[in-house]
Amino acid sequence: MPDIAFATSGSTGPPVTWLRTEAQLRAEAELVHEAVLGSARFGRIVSYAPPGHLYGRLYGHELPRLRDIPVTGLWDEPLTVPPLDDGAPTLLVCLPSTWQLLARHLPALARHGRVTALHSTGPATPAAHQVAGRLAETGFRAHELLGSTETGAVAHRPIAGKHTGGVPWRLLPDVEVLPGTLADDGAAARRLRVGSPRLARLSGAEAPPDDWELPDLVAPLGPRTFHHLGRASRLVKVNGVRCDLARVEDLARERCPGLDLVCAPVSDPVRGEHYEVFYAGPETVDPAALRRQLGRLPSGLPAPRAVHRVPQIPRGATGKVLITELTAAARPAEEAEHV
Repeated sequence: MPDIAFATSGSTGPPVTWLRTEAQLRAEAELVHEAVLGSARFGRIVSYAPPGHLYGRLYGHELPRLRDIPVTGLWDEPLTVPPLDDGAPTLLVCLPSTWQLLARHLPALARHGRVTALHSTGPATPAAHQVAGRLAETGFRAHELLGSTETGAVAHRPIAGKHTGGVPWRLLPDVEVLPGTLADDGAAARRLRVGSPRLARLSGAEAPPDDWELPDLVAPLGPRTFHHLGRASRLVKVNGVRCDLARVEDLARERCPGLDLVCAPVSDPVRGEHYEVFYAGPETVDPAALRRQLGRLPSGLPAPRAVHRVPQIPRGATGKVLITELTAAARPAEEAEHV
């Protein structure tokens, strides 16, 4: 049987096609079911992840087929509430955007009591932590996977309310960590480099690579556990100050509820690197006023170099922001407030 193609999200450049065998897909679905989900018996799987994406294929197609579990696909209906009225043990295959929906239905999830949520394709959102925290005593369980199109899932951890940030990641049983590239600020942080029999094969290549380095910065805790410090592509240094763009986004959204807002790294002729904010929202929200508001970020975080209003934030099928399309969609320079 021919290998199955999966493309990278294209969030920072043109999509790249990677190939996986049927055996690799089966192995990953079975491994996550056993090592992460505890071989739980589900009466139903509800998937919000599109099957053309590796994550959606694994848990919306492979796992249901291997365990003979009925599946409801809601990737084309992301605002549809999952069935929660019959008490059947349910696995929810979530995207980052799914948690906003779940947060509006906490009583139904609490009454059900037999729901497990699986999260991937991006860091767990504040809404994910809120849902997991509010439902901690109800039987609701949530798990987060770390990985990529090139590697598949490499590590996992529970989502445990607002304290998840301190919970270490644990490698999946068939993954080994190799020495990765050191971060700019010393040996405490390095890129996550892994070896695994599930590494994908680049389209046109004869075999998968021996190992793969992800853009994730980690601090090892033990032989098979680590803390995740962020993605190298989301960390910039502005005048020597390390700035986590994911943290800036969380703070900015707290100050600007109702805005769809993201940060993008940019090169800077004076500082070397910086970041800019792009938002979609009401015309009454002025970019200059928004930048002044973001100039008061806590903890010494630098203000954005510029703020742009765009018609919408372009996203791929799994919700990842398409950075190249985003920057192309920015309004003319006069609608941005620069430093």
